[in-house]
Parts: sequence; C-alpha cells; structure tokens
Amino acid sequence: MAGRLTDKNTIITGGGAGIGLAIARLFGLEGASVSILDRDEARCKQAEAGLRQEGIDVVAYCVDVADAPSVAKAFKQIVAHYANIIHVLVNNAGIAEFAGVEEATLAAWERIMAVNVTGTFLCSQAALPYMKSAGGSIINMASIAGQIGIPKMPAYCASKAAVIGLTRQMAVDYTGLGIRVNCLCPGRIAGTELDRWIMAGDSDQATQAKMAKYPIGRFGQPEEIAQAALFLASGESSFVSGAALCIDGGMTAL
Repeated sequence: MAGRLTDKNTIITGGGAGIGLAIARLFGLEGASVSILDRDEARCKQAEAGLRQEGIDVVAYCVDVADAPSVAKAFKQIVAHYANIIHVLVNNAGIAEFAGVEEATLAAWERIMAVNVTGTFLCSQAALPYMKSAGGSIINMASIAGQIGIPKMPAYCASKAAVIGLTRQMAVDYTGLGIRVNCLCPGRIAGTELDRWIMAGDSDQATQAKMAKYPIGRFGQPEEIAQAALFLASGESSFVSGAALCIDGGMTAL
C-alpha cells in the first residue's frame, strides 16, 4: 500500500532532532524522499544514519538557514538530487532565549529573528521555483508564542508572530499557483531541545504549574506535531491554505 507521500520530495529544516526529526521520520515512512537541513553536523549525520536504518530515503545537509549562501548551496544540491522538483518544504528550524526586553541583547534578538524569520524566508524563496511545475506545500513552524505573550521571550514571540504573518502573505501569493502555505502553532512539546532548556530552570512544582495551563493535562509530543505536518503536506488538506493550526491541548482556548 502506497504511503500518503509516496514519490514526494520533501525538505525539513531543523530536521536533526526533536519535532523536525519526528517529521522527517513520519514523512519517510509515508513514502517520501527526505532532505534534512540542520546546523549541527554531528546531529545531521546521526539523524541520517538512524533514518536510513529504518529504510528511509534520506540525505542530510549541514546548513545555517539564516545564511543565504549556505541555503543557496544546499538547495542547489537538493534540487539536483530531486530532478528540479520539490513537493514539500517544512521550515522547522528555530531558536529561542529567555530574557526580557530590558535584559535581552541586540545580538540575541537579531540571531533569533535571523533563524526563525529570515531562515523561513530564505528557504521558501529557494524552494518556490521548484514547486510551481507540480504544486506543493510549505509548512512553517510558528508557535502559540506568536499568538499570546510568553514571559521573558520577546524575540521568540515576535519572531513567531512574524512567521504567522509571512505564512498568510505567502498563501495569498502562491495558493493560486498550486502551492499551499500553512503554519503550525505548537504549545510546549516534551522532549525537544527547547523543552529540555526550559526544564533545566524549572522545579517540579513549576513544571506542574505550567502543565496545569493545558486543559488536556499534559504537554505535547513531537510525533503529534509530525502528524499535523503530514496532514498539511498531503492531499488530505487540499483546501487548506493560509491557516495557523494550533496544536496545544486547548491551551489557547482558555
């Protein structure tokens, strides 16, 4: 039985770990050819080796998505490998820090914006010409932080709000050309690098207090975000474009 992404060429940024790796694995198991972009070379190699052991057609590239020449070089290699056709791009790469507006440094602000927003722009710009012939799907990773305020995360919140805005603008320009553009807005996802970083400063009591903000009674799992990405990547979401899908256990419904 064919998978939902059989014969589809897919690219996942930040694909070496966490949500990105879960998406890469699920796409591969659904029949896609997978290209992983990640700035950590060791993580790239480990993810590539692990996915190949599962029988997934995958190639990993060490790329800083905020660096235009690095992105251009990687996409040149990818499209040559994919015969100049890209079907799905997941702009998942992202970073964060905890520092209020008064404490945050300009360097940290600019780096977060560069990875989270400019990286999404650069990779989309590189992929779009290779989607027009067969149609495609771009999935941007936003966050509930782009819709509500999160304490001590001004740059992250601003960057994810920008990703939502960019998603909607791109949907207006490209949906009529057969390229759907949507974004995912996860809540807190357990087991990710960001989650481990948050937990490092949390007591058990603090973690329980944060979990209590989720009506579902728990944090999410990377695989749950991957399932949402699969829906947006597949033909099952053929009438969905310009959407910002919250996957947060009801947190933003409060």
